[in-house]
Amino acid sequence: MRLPPLRAAALPLLGLLVNPAGGAAAPPANLSQIGVWSTALYAPPKQPAPQPPAKALPPEAQCIAAILDAEKAAGIADHLLLAMGFTESGRRTEDRLFTAWPWTVNTEGRSHYFPTRDAAISFVRETQARGVQSIDVGCLQVNLRWHPDAFPDLVTAFDPVANARYAASFLSALRRDHGSLETAIARYHSAQSERGEAYRQRVTGNLRWVAGALGYLETLAAGPGGSAPVWTAAERGRLSFLSGLFADGPARPLLPAGQN
Repeated sequence: MRLPPLRAAALPLLGLLVNPAGGAAAPPANLSQIGVWSTALYAPPKQPAPQPPAKALPPEAQCIAAILDAEKAAGIADHLLLAMGFTESGRRTEDRLFTAWPWTVNTEGRSHYFPTRDAAISFVRETQARGVQSIDVGCLQVNLRWHPDAFPDLVTAFDPVANARYAASFLSALRRDHGSLETAIARYHSAQSERGEAYRQRVTGNLRWVAGALGYLETLAAGPGGSAPVWTAAERGRLSFLSGLFADGPARPLLPAGQN
């Protein structure tokens, strides 16, 4: 993704408490109760019961789950953003699971897939130290040069939820500005018509794959069936089988350049 983001201003919300009669509120009938009344009025609200933390997903499931949620929140239909995720950071893992990989970095025309977020961040910092500014990161490959205010730091930039939400909002803004979903997809990647159109065609190819493999992708996003955030051998085998049904078929998705 290459284009700079659009900025949106947040509007503050001010709530006012007024007396329905329009004048000063009447004192309580029993003055001896004023201390109790005022204590109750200003007592801090009860805190909700703490919720158990959500089960962490393995890396191969994180982008898919985050993109599916971002699509719902932004009203993006037909899993278009998911198809863009495969176009941007799609890869086959060592376990033969085809997915969008959260620790993906593209710079100087080459995609790099790292085993951990920390490894990806270290690579980005080393690349920036060499003076390289145009670096795409994360599930939707947000460009750090053209989108300098998208994330407060690199940790957030590689967070699948933050990355997917920003990409969804940017795509929605492009569609509003240009009036066409096709144009928005192309301009997500580049304002140059030829490069943008080539990207749009790749997304269209992946969209067909996503539509056929949706059951597999939703299973992947649901995470492991056990209590630990890792796939069992049986789970990986089933996912690999489901992935192969689609990834090796005639609608095989188009991986990022050099990764086919």
